[in-house]
Amino acid sequence: MAVSDRIATCFGIGAARALVIKPLREAKLSVVHLDHVYGDAEHPVFLPADDAFLLMLYLVDVDHRDIRPDQTVAPLKTYPKGSVCLISLRHGAAISIRGHFEALAFHIPNSHFAELAEEAGEPRVDDLATCRGIDDQVIRNIGGALMPMFDMPDEVRDQLLPHIGLALNAHLAHRYGRSPAQRLSASGRLSPMQEKRIKTYMAANLSANMTVDQIAEATGFSVDELRSGFLNTTGQSVAEWMSAYRMTRAQAQLSRTGDPIAQVAATCGFADEDTFIDAFSKTVGVAPTEWRSRNRH
Repeated sequence: MAVSDRIATCFGIGAARALVIKPLREAKLSVVHLDHVYGDAEHPVFLPADDAFLLMLYLVDVDHRDIRPDQTVAPLKTYPKGSVCLISLRHGAAISIRGHFEALAFHIPNSHFAELAEEAGEPRVDDLATCRGIDDQVIRNIGGALMPMFDMPDEVRDQLLPHIGLALNAHLAHRYGRSPAQRLSASGRLSPMQEKRIKTYMAANLSANMTVDQIAEATGFSVDELRSGFLNTTGQSVAEWMSAYRMTRAQAQLSRTGDPIAQVAATCGFADEDTFIDAFSKTVGVAPTEWRSRNRH
């Protein structure tokens, strides 16, 4: 049975539209459009163990609860339209759904990330962080780009899908990837690949305002080695680099977009608009609105 058919069957859906993508070499990414009304009674869904990840992009507000391995159930939770869940299927998974359910289900074999490291020169990823009900604009945009493709002619669709699949996998690796245990070189410095991996992860998670402990866990370092290795390699502490990068990113957003100041602040990881205005004014010398008026492209 094809992966898409297996997923649809698990959700109690007889037939579902599906896309199969090969972004790089042999590993296949399946995208299934699930749409079903379960009514008021809850419907259990059991997904078998698999060396893969499941990413759900909800297209409507969805009510469901997790079923734990001991068969007890978590409290019912509403996942808003546009939010995403990302889980590992290593040990299988189970949920109980009620009401209208519509989502894009992405089945992503772990082999995709091995190919991403080998073929595209990306850092190796051993695992992805589990996320439930979070907002991820990149995944929302990718889902929006995929929806029309279910009805496109094959020759048009097949030219576009690999690029979209590669963009999705790279985003997942950068934002949610967990690296294997890392060690510094004898000089106490990061390798070029390690430095790239850490900076890419911090840039991809700028709005999340990650702590040093979280960055260390995601990139495979102890906190002490991350701090010392980053400082020895870049001449900046992790906090100093993040602060400088936030300002660079904010300036780019101010000059290229008409986004409200509050939105720029949130995107760049500032606590609130006032904190951003104060930090920007002290660093750049003028307030964000004035800087924008002088530098708008």
